[in-house]
Amino acid sequence: MGSTTETKRVVLLVDNKQRDLLADTLIAHHLLALGVDCRLEPLEAYRGVLAAWRPAMIIFNHLTASHLATYSRRLAEMGVLAVVLTNEGITYDRDLLNFIVGNHHRNAHIDAFLCWNGELKGAMGELGVFPETRKEIVGIPRFDFYCRPWSQLFHEPRPGGGLPRVLVCADFWYADYWDKPEAAEVSFGMLKGRLPAFDDYKTLVEIHHHSRLAALEFFTELAKTQRWELIVRPHPCEQADAYRAWLEGLPTDWQRNVRLDSQSNITGAILNADLVISCETCTTALEAWIAKKPSIELTFARHPVFFHEELARHQPLCDRPQDLPGVVEEALAHPDQSEFLAGRQAHLRKWCHTIDGNSCQLVANTVQRALVDHPSPDWSRLTASDYRRALKLKLTRAMGEAYHYDPLMGLKHFLAPKRYAVKRFAYEKSIKPSDVAEARRQLATVLPAGVKGV
Repeated sequence: MGSTTETKRVVLLVDNKQRDLLADTLIAHHLLALGVDCRLEPLEAYRGVLAAWRPAMIIFNHLTASHLATYSRRLAEMGVLAVVLTNEGITYDRDLLNFIVGNHHRNAHIDAFLCWNGELKGAMGELGVFPETRKEIVGIPRFDFYCRPWSQLFHEPRPGGGLPRVLVCADFWYADYWDKPEAAEVSFGMLKGRLPAFDDYKTLVEIHHHSRLAALEFFTELAKTQRWELIVRPHPCEQADAYRAWLEGLPTDWQRNVRLDSQSNITGAILNADLVISCETCTTALEAWIAKKPSIELTFARHPVFFHEELARHQPLCDRPQDLPGVVEEALAHPDQSEFLAGRQAHLRKWCHTIDGNSCQLVANTVQRALVDHPSPDWSRLTASDYRRALKLKLTRAMGEAYHYDPLMGLKHFLAPKRYAVKRFAYEKSIKPSDVAEARRQLATVLPAGVKGV
C-alpha cells in the first residue's frame, strides 16, 4: 500500500443539485487544475462509489448519522480518507452547532473537517471532538458565485422602466411534514434526545405549518398592490405545492406580476432582484448583503429554532402583513440601508470567513494537500456487496438516472402520495449525469480564455 504517482481520485457527494451542484462543480474544476480527478455523485451513492471509482477520498456533507459514522470507520480501515464539507455552518443555536460538529457521533472517523467559519471550528475545539481531525476554515463555497467571473452566469438583462423585482425566500420545509407523521418520525425522530428542541419536533412542524399560512398573507399583500414584480421562492428542501395553490387562488389581475420560482439557482434569483425578503432566520439575508441588495425579514412565532436576534438586528423586521408594502417601499427608496451596513459586514466576517469568491479554491487546496503522499487504499478489502453497488451505480448512470432510482416511484406516489412525497422529493433533488454535464457546460462559459474546464 505504498505511495504511487497515479492521479488521485476524489468523490464529492452532492446533497442538493439546486443549492450545491454549481459550487461542487467549481471545486472539481479547481481540483482538476491541481491534478486531482474529482467525481460528483449523488449523496445516496456513498456506498456505490467505493468500488466504482476507487477514490482516495470521499467528501461528505456530514457524518452525524450512525450508519455514516460506521461507514467512515470502514473507510479508515481501507485507507480511504473521509472528509466533511458541511452545507450547514451558519447555526446560531449552540445545541445545533454542537450536533453539526459531531458531538453525538464521536465514533465517526473524520480525516478533515472543512468549516464554514471560525464559530464551527471553535465549537469542535471547545467540545474536544475529533482531536486528531484536521480542521480548516474555508468559507461557504456556493457564495463564490456572487463574485466575478462566476456571477456572470446569472446576468439577466432587464428592460428599463420595468417594475422593481421583489424576491421572497420562503423557509418552511418542516411544514411539509404536517400531514405526514410517519415521514416526520423518520426525519426528526433520530434527533430526539440529542437536540432538546427536537424532543417535541411535532411542535416545530406545527409552527412552520402555521407560519407558512401566515406568510401567504404577507405575500398576498404584496401581490394585490401590483406595484412590484413578486417572485416567491420556496426553500430548496421545501415542496412548492402550497405556494402553487396560493398563486392559482389569486385574482387573475393580481397573478400578472407574480411568479413562483422553485427551480432556478438561488444565487441568480438574488443577483437579479431589487429587494430580498426572508422569512425569519435564513442565509438568504446574508446572500443579499453580499450581493449588495436591501433585505427585510418577516417574523412569525419567533421560536428560538427559527428566529435569532443575532441575524434579525441587521435588517428591518415586519410582523404584520398590512405593514409590509410600506416596509418594501422604504427599502426600495433607500436600498443602501446604511444604518445596518457596519453590523452586516461584521456579521459576514464572523459567519462566512470569506466573501471574495475564493472559497471553492480554499476547499480544493485543502483537499490536494491532504492527498499528497497519501498511500493507495487497500482495495483487497472490497466485498461482493461493494461490487454489486458499483454495478448499480454504473447501470443507473448509463440510464441517465441517480443511484437510488426507483422505476415504480411514479406509480407509488400516485397511489400513496403522502407516503411517498418525501422519497420522491429526495430523488428530485439528487444529481443525475445530465445535471453534472450541464453544470460543467455553464461553468465553461465564464472560464478565462485558455483555462481548461472540468
